[in-house]
Amino acid sequence: MKKAGLVSEYLPWLMIAVAVLAILMVTILLLKEKGVSLIDSIKNLFRGR
Repeated sequence: MKKAGLVSEYLPWLMIAVAVLAILMVTILLLKEKGVSLIDSIKNLFRGR
């Protein structure tokens, strides 16, 4: 069993997943104070204002 082959197959996907999680965390932290207004604006889009 080649462990190096397994690591080289999954490493790009792990890196992509970590990058996406990092971007989401930064976005959540930056929009934390605007989170409620962001949710309200999304609700208003579906209600038709």
